[in-house]
Amino acid sequence: MKQTSLEKIILETIDIPSLPPIAMKVLQLISSDTSSIKELEEILSKDQSFSARLLRIANSPYYGKNRSVDSISSAIILIGFNTMKSLVVAASLKDMHRNFGIFEQKLWEHSLAVSLAASAIAAETKMMKPDEALVAGLVHDMGKIVLNTSLADSYALVIERAYAEGLPFLDIENDVLGFNHCNVGGLIARKWKLPKNLETVIEFHHTEDLSVLADTSYEVSCQITRIADAICLHLGIGFKRDIDIANIGLDSIGYDIKKIDKLIEKIKTTYEEQRTTLLQ
Repeated sequence: MKQTSLEKIILETIDIPSLPPIAMKVLQLISSDTSSIKELEEILSKDQSFSARLLRIANSPYYGKNRSVDSISSAIILIGFNTMKSLVVAASLKDMHRNFGIFEQKLWEHSLAVSLAASAIAAETKMMKPDEALVAGLVHDMGKIVLNTSLADSYALVIERAYAEGLPFLDIENDVLGFNHCNVGGLIARKWKLPKNLETVIEFHHTEDLSVLADTSYEVSCQITRIADAICLHLGIGFKRDIDIANIGLDSIGYDIKKIDKLIEKIKTTYEEQRTTLLQ
C-alpha cells in the first residue's frame, strides 16, 4: 500500500489530536527568531505540572548532564533550544491520555524504560548523543497513545490479543486495524512538525531493513531505539514478550550476547532508581 493511500485511510479513521496547548505555545515560541528565555519561563510558569515534568526529564542522570537543572532557563542554557523542543514533546505525552488506567501506566513505564535503555546504549557505544536517545525512547510509542485514545474500543481488542497471544502489537494492529502505531505516529509527527530525528524513530523503530530511510543519518537512532525496546520487553518493564536477545541486531551496535548481560543489569538498576521520580 502506498504511503499516501495509507495516510488517507488513517486520517479517515482516527482523529489526529493536537499537542497540549502549553506545548504548542512553547514550540511556537522556541521556533521564533525573537524568542527569549524569559518569555519561555513566563509561559511555563503558568503550568507547574508541565514544568516539573520537563525538569525531571532534563535532570535524568542518563540525559548526559553533570549539573543539576533547577530552572527552565538553566535547562535551555545547558541543552539549547533545539533539544528543548524534543523535551517539550516528551513531557506532553502523559497529557495526551484521556484516561490513565493499567494499560496507560504500563505504556508510560515501558516508554520510560526504553528511554533510559536507549540513553545507556548511546552512552556506552558513543554512536549518538545520550540526550537525543533518551527523548527518542520516550516518544517512540506515541502512535499507541493516539490509537488507544482515538479508537478506544478497537484498540481494546488489540491490547487483549497482545496479552493473550504474546504477539507484537504491530502485527495485531495491522490485522485488526489495517495499519499500526508506527504508521500513525509518523503521520502525527509530520502534522506536528516534530524534529526529523524524532519523526523517523517514531515511524521506523520496528523496521529491520533501514535502507528504506530517505536519510541514512537516522539509522543509528532507529537501531538503538529498536534494541532498547526489545531489551525492555525481555525484562518485562511495562510490557513483556518472549524475546531472543541474541537475535535483536546487537551486532549493529557492536555488541554480542556475551557483552549484553552487563548492559541489561545497568538498565534494570537505572530504571529502578529513576522510575519513582520520572513516572510522576
